[in-house]
Amino acid sequence: MNFSSIGNLHQSVKIAQMKELVDSQSSPRYPGTYDNDPMNITNRTDWKKIVPVPDKVKQDLINAVKETMEQNGGMRHANEEKDPIHRIKQTYLNSLPKSERLSASWTLTEIYRNEAQRLVDFVRVKDPSWDWGKPVKTEILEEVYKSPNVDIKV
Repeated sequence: MNFSSIGNLHQSVKIAQMKELVDSQSSPRYPGTYDNDPMNITNRTDWKKIVPVPDKVKQDLINAVKETMEQNGGMRHANEEKDPIHRIKQTYLNSLPKSERLSASWTLTEIYRNEAQRLVDFVRVKDPSWDWGKPVKTEILEEVYKSPNVDIKV
């Protein structure tokens, strides 16, 4: 037996194993899986834009924000199935083609955030002691929504 050739063989195997490990760590984990998927947002920001949304969907979202404020003090339900905002968004987004869903989702989130912030600002002016999760006085919510100037635009 030639011990020098066995040592060389062992070293060659170790080098091959290290090369394989380096290659496996440097290549994408799932190459090509999401390349053509319009829902893939990796390294993209073009989907962050406001797009037209039906007035009924906007109004449903605003009503859901109001309901959340009335029932939970502005806190959304932890269970998505019971969260009216999640249901409205999912129902609408599932009615759209995949290529339009990202921007529509961004738009719906902006509508929700703007309305929620508008309500929070109004409630805090009327009741400075109010905080998230605390009940909101009914008369304050009635006052904010009795105004004909409620804007449903983003």
